[in-house]
Amino acid sequence: MPKVEIRVEPKLKVLRADEIPHLLVPGEVGAILELSIKNKDGKITDHRLMKSESFVRQFLELLWIQAVQIPECNPYSIRDITNTLVDICEGCYTFACNGAIAAVNQGIIVGTGNTAPTINDYVIQTIIPHDAAPPTGGALQYSVVSFGAPASDATTSQFTITRNFANASGGAITVNEIGLYVRAYKWNASFYFLTIRDVIVGGIAVPDGETLTVNYREQAVI
Repeated sequence: MPKVEIRVEPKLKVLRADEIPHLLVPGEVGAILELSIKNKDGKITDHRLMKSESFVRQFLELLWIQAVQIPECNPYSIRDITNTLVDICEGCYTFACNGAIAAVNQGIIVGTGNTAPTINDYVIQTIIPHDAAPPTGGALQYSVVSFGAPASDATTSQFTITRNFANASGGAITVNEIGLYVRAYKWNASFYFLTIRDVIVGGIAVPDGETLTVNYREQAVI
C-alpha cells in the first residue's frame, strides 16, 4: 500500500505578552529559534527553545540598502544563494520570506550540514529537499510559510515566522541546520539571500510520520 502524503499548514496564534520567550539581553536585536516535533496525533514529542546565534552579513547589507535608500543608478552588490553577486537597490522589495508550499529558495529552510556558521555564509550547507508525492527517502514536505503578528510586553517586541516540515519518507531524518532565505525583486526577476543560519548541536531527529515546526521569533529588547 503506498504511503499517503502528509499535508501540513502552520497553525499560528498571536502570542500573549506572558508567552513571549526571553533569551535576549537588554539592547539586543536578534531572534529566538523554537523547534517542536509532533507525532501523527498532534502530541509534542520534542521541544527546544534557543537563541539564534547566526545572522549573516546579507541581513545587514539588505537593511543598510533600505536605510540609506541606495538608488538604482548606484546599486550595492550582495551575494545570493547561488554564489552570485547581485546589484540591489532600495526599490527591490527586499526581505520577503513568504515562501509557498514546496519552495526551497524562500522562507525557513532546513538542511543536514553541521559546519559552524560564519558571517560570510550565503547558503545553507546541505539542503533537505522538498518531498513530492509519492514520498521519497531523505526529503521533507515543506509547508507554506506563515507569520504571527507583532506582540510585545514591557521589555520585548517580536513577530514570528513559522514553517512546518512533515516526514513521510519512511525513515527518520535529522535536521542539523536551519536558515532563513529572503527574496529581492528587481526588473521582473527574483533573487534570494540567506539572512540567518543556525546549526543545532546534535541535530533534531524528525521520525517518519511526524512533523517539525520551526519558529523564528525576531525580537528587539530594551
